[in-house]
Amino acid sequence: MKSLISINYKFMNVNPRELVEMILKYKYTKGIEACIEYGNVIEMKYLDDLVFEMKKYDLVLQIHGNSNLDLATNIEYMQRLEKYADYLGYPIVVTMHSVYDPDKEESLKKSIEYLGELVKNIDNDKIIISVENLNDSKNLDRLEKEFITAMILNDEKLYFTYDIGHELADYGNTTNLNKYLIEEIKNIHLHTHNNRKDHQPIYENDAYWNDIMKSLVYLINNNYVGNIVYEYDLYDCKGETTVDKINDYLKSIDLISEKYN
Repeated sequence: MKSLISINYKFMNVNPRELVEMILKYKYTKGIEACIEYGNVIEMKYLDDLVFEMKKYDLVLQIHGNSNLDLATNIEYMQRLEKYADYLGYPIVVTMHSVYDPDKEESLKKSIEYLGELVKNIDNDKIIISVENLNDSKNLDRLEKEFITAMILNDEKLYFTYDIGHELADYGNTTNLNKYLIEEIKNIHLHTHNNRKDHQPIYENDAYWNDIMKSLVYLINNNYVGNIVYEYDLYDCKGETTVDKINDYLKSIDLISEKYN
């Protein structure tokens, strides 16, 4: 399993070359999952430059997509990612959220329609769409893994991103997984939480440390060999500067990765 760092606009006052050079100083981080605002000229240029740097060092690129984009725009984005896949020489895993609606059944219906159309209109040999289980957030009742399981199992072009942090936040039992759904996992998101917010960095004294380790061992024992994305809010990592916080982030990834490698 390869460990990946999750980045967004909060990283972008460190240029792509500097970011990759920082990553290369650490033992276990082997790639990046990038959350980019499609259409934002600055962020798209950052992604272009980042892909160039990652190619040089054989790092893994994944993308955190956006189900709030209209379908035509998202197809356009995926077609751009297909070109990255050609350049990098491997398919790109794109994590997608379900489509939100206040009514959960309606949310599921919209998600089936939207994601189903998305995978029909892209090259599935180059882009792997992986749907993430969500927790409740900001008073929004979002779709947990039980709601999205049938959607994933009924569409051979959809896969599963298992967010262990989301499962911990709302539901607690991270090893309660449909055996067929385990086979569809293409990506893992890992983070912890507290009463204040989600996507918190994991340190060795974390209240959920044992649960997190148990989850990883369980998935390894069930033959998971894909990537693990450490999905932290950079601003909650330790340090005064962006560089300090990124180093703290990478140290946490090494700390945990050492336990299962």
